[in-house]
Parts: sequence; C-alpha cells; structure tokens
Amino acid sequence: MNNTANFNNSHPFEGFPDTAEDLVRLPESFFTQLLPNIETLAQLKLVLYMFWHAEHQEGGIRYFLLAGLTSDPALVEMTGGEKLLNQALCDLIRLGAVLEVKQPSPDQTYYFINGPKGRAALKAFQHGEWHETRQEKPPLHLTTNRPNIYQLYEENVGAITPIIAEILKADEATYPKPWIEEAVRIAITRNVRNWKYIQAILKRWQTEGRGDEQNRRDNSQDPDSYRKSWLRHE
Repeated sequence: MNNTANFNNSHPFEGFPDTAEDLVRLPESFFTQLLPNIETLAQLKLVLYMFWHAEHQEGGIRYFLLAGLTSDPALVEMTGGEKLLNQALCDLIRLGAVLEVKQPSPDQTYYFINGPKGRAALKAFQHGEWHETRQEKPPLHLTTNRPNIYQLYEENVGAITPIIAEILKADEATYPKPWIEEAVRIAITRNVRNWKYIQAILKRWQTEGRGDEQNRRDNSQDPDSYRKSWLRHE
C-alpha cells in the first residue's frame, strides 16, 4: 500500500480507553473479500471512515455526499487532500465497496456502502421509488478534540445551574460520550433544546439499542425490508 498522508504521526496512540465506547461493526466479508483487494492506504482509510460515519448517522437512510466527505478536514488530511480523496472514492466504486447513484448535479450524487441498505437504496432509485428526505443532517466530523458534557450543554441548551451540573455528572457516568454527543445533535436538529428530551433519547438507546440497531439485527438478511423503510423515510 502507498501511504498518502502523514496524519497525526507526531502523537502516538495512547491506547483504547477504559470507559465504554461505541463500537463500529465491520462484516466478515470486509476482511475476507474486500481487504485483499484494497490497493492504497487512502482507499482503506476512506472505507473505514464511511463505516464509522454510517454507524453514527441517524435513521434508516444512510448515504454520503461528496460535499459532506470533503467538508471533514480530518478525512481530507488523512487521505492526502481532496484530489486523492476523490480518487479513493472512485476506486472504491470500481472495487464494488461503494455504490454510486448519479444525479444531474455532481453535488447531489449519492454514495452508499454496498450492503443490504445500499443495494435497497439503489433499487429504489432504479425503480423511481426514491423520495429524497428533506430532513437536514447535522455535520458529522472525525475529531479527537471532543467537548465535554458541560460544554455541550452550555453551547446547545443553556446555562448550567448547580442542579443541572449534578444531573450532567450522573449522565456522563451512565452513558458513553459518543451517545451523549449524538443525542445532543439529534435534539438540536429537531430544534428541541431540553436536556430531558436528550435524556429520553439516551434512556431509549440504553434499553432498545442505539439508533435502528435492533432493526439492523432483525433485518440484516432482508434487503426488501430495508427498501420499505426507504419508502417510508424511516
């Protein structure tokens, strides 16, 4: 593999933390079928990034736009710049790892991981059954400088009182940090600046699984069920 970027090499990895973290799942076929065909480090970094990003997107419709990928400075840097990022994306399409749905405007071309959901989306496009969601997706960027729970509250909800501080401290000890950040993003996207609403999201994830994880487990072998969810905008 050819190294395409010198990203953060000056800071050695300190090890995985003791606290709970979100897990990004990779299918076994990634290792047995796709990985042997990966040709460059940029391709590998991009496809791993796309799995991470898809895992953190909300709802059943999970896709990528080029503008969204190039808006993440960490991704652009670690793939060696926008030109190499674009080339890696084209390579992944050629390798069959990514599906492309071209639109009249290049900025609106959709990209999907070639899994059951991606193939269901492609089928919906081909049959004229795709209806673009109008819900704005909050930007999701890869960064190591993540705000703590108190900063998230002050920036997105309001001023911290002593009672709120105790509540935040308890929630920080209860829920993984990525969950809290994602729940805040969802609340802000829905224009609900209320910590009880954010807590309700977190409690539901703790009980039922984050996002549509249960649906993924139930329907992972049933692409038609994914296709139906696209039509319902779930």
